Amino acid sequence: MGTWRNNRRRNEIIVINKTPPSYSGIKDMNDPYLYEGTSVLRNLLNIYDERELDLAESEISSANMMLQYEKGFKDFSTNGIKEIHKILFGEIYDWAGKFRIMNIQKREDILAGKSVWYANDDDIERDLNAGWAGINAINWDKLNREEFAKNLSLTFPALWQAHPFRDGNTRTIVLLMTFFVEHHGFYIDQELLAASAGYVRNAFVMACLGEYSEYEHLEKILFDSISDEPIQQIDDLDEAIAAERAEKYEQYQTEDYHPTPHEYRAGESK
Repeated sequence: MGTWRNNRRRNEIIVINKTPPSYSGIKDMNDPYLYEGTSVLRNLLNIYDERELDLAESEISSANMMLQYEKGFKDFSTNGIKEIHKILFGEIYDWAGKFRIMNIQKREDILAGKSVWYANDDDIERDLNAGWAGINAINWDKLNREEFAKNLSLTFPALWQAHPFRDGNTRTIVLLMTFFVEHHGFYIDQELLAASAGYVRNAFVMACLGEYSEYEHLEKILFDSISDEPIQQIDDLDEAIAAERAEKYEQYQTEDYHPTPHEYRAGESK
């Protein structure tokens, strides 16, 4: 397998290339994003091991997320979603920031192996623009914290459900949402959202089930993560407040969360 090292001081990724292994599982010949005969996404790091790629992707996108957070972001639009994805994953995938060219599904444990219906590839821009229309119809600056969290939970799932990219959709939407919250004068606990990745994804899933959607799960964690005051780092808190923060984090932990990969979805209609 290829090996990689993230040199943060020099901001370099060093990769040693080796021949990709054969894949003994079910091969999806309809997915142009995979190395032929494997379940590994084609990548600029020439990594051919799925677990190693997951680790590299997590490390690099997290570092890029922190760097971008320091710079800020204000393009809340369909193009802004593309830009965020490019920022997070541009060092890893040549398709970063580009809409997917295939239909996808993803088996969800919370749905007993079924998938949310994601936008058909030729409907992605339309669905995102419709999502932004709903978001822009709200006067966000007039909302208090509770109202803000509630309206976020009702509107941002439409952007997530479009799932415009082959991979990295949840991280893209969560980062965009973080900037959106702070743009409108609130603060957001990024550590809580990062530590609760499994809960956050499941909450988006449950908010995207059509007439059966449940928005309260996403609303709950958003309300707990949004604040009128700057978020203090846990190391700067006194013992009692730190214990209270840790207890809040604990309620959103999901056991052994391992996201399943997206797959090719045949067909064009629900």
